[in-house]
Amino acid sequence: MKQIILTFFLFVTVWIDLNAQALQHVNAVKFKELIASEDAILLDVRTPEEYSRGHIAGSTSIDIADPAFVSKINLLQKDKTILIYCLSGSRSYAAANYMIKNGFKKIYNLQQPALMDWNQRGFALEQSSKAVASTATKYTGQSFDKLLKDNKVVLVDFHAVWCAPCKAMNPVLDKVSANFKGKARVEKVDVEANKEITAAYQVQSVPGFLIFKDGKKVWSHNGTISYDELTVALKKFL
Repeated sequence: MKQIILTFFLFVTVWIDLNAQALQHVNAVKFKELIASEDAILLDVRTPEEYSRGHIAGSTSIDIADPAFVSKINLLQKDKTILIYCLSGSRSYAAANYMIKNGFKKIYNLQQPALMDWNQRGFALEQSSKAVASTATKYTGQSFDKLLKDNKVVLVDFHAVWCAPCKAMNPVLDKVSANFKGKARVEKVDVEANKEITAAYQVQSVPGFLIFKDGKKVWSHNGTISYDELTVALKKFL
């Protein structure tokens, strides 16, 4: 019996230690340093209205109160470092704990008083218009198949309007589209507007990229990618 109790407490101790390593709480100064030094996803879990009034540049907006919060969060890369924040630190703490329990490897939470501390230190915020619904093309299985049939090589960018890394990829994709005009089609597919297509091709994260040749998937990549890497991949199938 004593051995069972000892084993239980050792298990709990190890779990707490691993959780502490995966989730760390940092002040605004350290958070700002991490934004500059880490290859990370910056995540704002406040409401769209709060986000529009002022947010840290480059942040992805996923409202923790959104009924689709879980599905959106699970489209983020779980092996990437996450830098998460809200106004006071309570919502981001709750979101971070959920994420750790669901496979995210490393999260830094902007600790209380969180964004209020950021503001008090005079660190910059940017404003933006409220997020709007996607105006992207909505595909059926049939219409997407036609797209693939009508173009020998297609690079598909699976993205979301709330995803900052997705927005950062736009200049790269514009350049690829221009330089491969007449050779390969570049198509953007909004994951929320096209859930059927997203599920059919088992897209796991945003941004996510697939290359199709003669209607068949021949290449895939999760997360951001450089112009050079994309062009190397495309040239293999031309």
